[in-house]
Amino acid sequence: MKTLQILTITALLSGLAQAANAAQDDTARSQGMPMHHHTWQDADANKDGVITHDEFMSAHQTRSEEMFTKLDTNKDGKVDETEQKAMQSKCERRHNHK
Repeated sequence: MKTLQILTITALLSGLAQAANAAQDDTARSQGMPMHHHTWQDADANKDGVITHDEFMSAHQTRSEEMFTKLDTNKDGKVDETEQKAMQSKCERRHNHK
């Protein structure tokens, strides 16, 4: 059961992360700014051509923290249902305008 909970939370965070990234791209696009896309090269901190486990985890931790900060609009250290629904609505509006 605990594994199912972990997988569910991971899937939710992944979906929220994608939503936050899409929202960031929309904001950048609407302001005429370049969109930032994380690449494998970004994760290769020492630029040796390979990505170690630590580099991979560090890059994803940083990205997750950035996305959580965007989702936590009231800055209380939690993402509640209202904040999650607001991001979801923003993403839906973006997809409906394409």
